[in-house]
Amino acid sequence: MNRTNLAIIGAGPYGLSLAAHLGSKNIEHRIFGRPMQFWSDVARAGNERYLKSYCFGTSLSSPNPGFSLPEYNQPRGLETFEPCSMSNFADYGTWFQQNNVAWAEPVDVVRVARHAEGFSVLLANGEHLAAGQVVIATGLAKYATVPAVFASLPESLVIHTSKIDSFAAFKGRNIAIIGAGQSALEAAALLHEAGATPQLLVREDKVRWHDRIPQHGRSLWQQIRAPKSGLGFGPKAWALTQFPSGLNRMPEPWRARFVKGHLPPEGAWWLRDRVENLVPMKLSTTVVEARESAGGVVLRLKNSRGESQLKVDQVIAGSGYDMNIDRLDFVDPALRADVRRIDGSPRLNANFESSVKGFRFIGPISAMSFGPLFRFVAGAEYSAQTVSGHLARQVSRASMPLEVSSHA
Repeated sequence: MNRTNLAIIGAGPYGLSLAAHLGSKNIEHRIFGRPMQFWSDVARAGNERYLKSYCFGTSLSSPNPGFSLPEYNQPRGLETFEPCSMSNFADYGTWFQQNNVAWAEPVDVVRVARHAEGFSVLLANGEHLAAGQVVIATGLAKYATVPAVFASLPESLVIHTSKIDSFAAFKGRNIAIIGAGQSALEAAALLHEAGATPQLLVREDKVRWHDRIPQHGRSLWQQIRAPKSGLGFGPKAWALTQFPSGLNRMPEPWRARFVKGHLPPEGAWWLRDRVENLVPMKLSTTVVEARESAGGVVLRLKNSRGESQLKVDQVIAGSGYDMNIDRLDFVDPALRADVRRIDGSPRLNANFESSVKGFRFIGPISAMSFGPLFRFVAGAEYSAQTVSGHLARQVSRASMPLEVSSHA
């Protein structure tokens, strides 16, 4: 059995950022996963797909200068503020990996379990290795969730927005879209533009849109009142970005309520003209039943005026992500059971370590322990710096020389 000090599972923004920092510190490790696969797949489904976040707040983290998203985009004549296309972001991440983490191994992990020397990791190519520590950095890919009311429908009739291969494939079809967040609103625009007939089913009484903030020309008072940060503009966003460890020290019940309530569903300003007055919306509407009928779906809807039925060809769920570690089917159930949780997410200490020693989580699944910053790429830098720094100190305390990695 091969051995490694550390196995990083996931080669998206968080995993690649951590590997870049570990490589700079000559800490031996291996990183598994197809680089930027989630983002590449999402981008491939249709043109005109953009990041909701600002370009300056969507950079992977490298200890070497020159590898931010704006620095990648500017010499190529691409957008450096907003909106940045998802295909551009996927290309940037691949470029980052090639220049900072050339040792990434594009192979999936099929099982992680406890082992006498820490953990055993089985790869899809049949390799079996022992790892002293494991970092889960699988991003959003494993956590897409569809509301329980659609559980009886076959996969051919209900799909999550992140699982769509091609919006063009829906041309000529009547589609019900569930949700009022960015992914649902973007799906509505793309379906309409692809020749489908979409309509939005929204529980809230309105659809929220955030306003455009100019990149230049803001007065000193405007900059003080609404400082710029990777989470947007305003003192709260700025504080969450500048002091990312603060929420980890807060009482857990308060932190959990804050994380759940922060940033309600809303759409980006640049999407509004592609949805409003073009895509019908049923507001204050809940789906209470969904059943298959004649190759389509019949939905029973409820609002303040009573109940009604809606027949569509297909349902698309823009219903977000359930950050529950039980969705990590490659993690041995006994290992999952030993991880203490906050509403399904792992309870993490200040170094992103779970209750299982040496078993860490970074990325969106860490948000319940560290706050909403970590739902976004903007949290990758703090995660990478914190975890790599802690691992370096562990090696130093053990009075062992750093193992020089061939992957540095």
